Amino acid sequence: MSVREQRLSEIRLIVAHAVGLTPADMSDEVNLLTTFAADWRAIGAALSGIENKYGVNISMDEIGEAPTVLSIYRATARHTNWGE
Repeated sequence: MSVREQRLSEIRLIVAHAVGLTPADMSDEVNLLTTFAADWRAIGAALSGIENKYGVNISMDEIGEAPTVLSIYRATARHTNWGE
């Protein structure tokens, strides 16, 4: 598993936990709000978990109006300087 895949897996796990699913249930590019019936509170909880783990601050605006695991990963990558 590449470093990118490992990091994406970690983000997926945090997001899945916040929205009440397992990582296996998740798909990286689907709208979390419509596909998994997540709400903004769950998305906020996921961001909070990511912020605590990686020591970053991610605003809701950075993940877009249709948040996905991948958009959350990209926002995290920007703040952690993962160079992706």
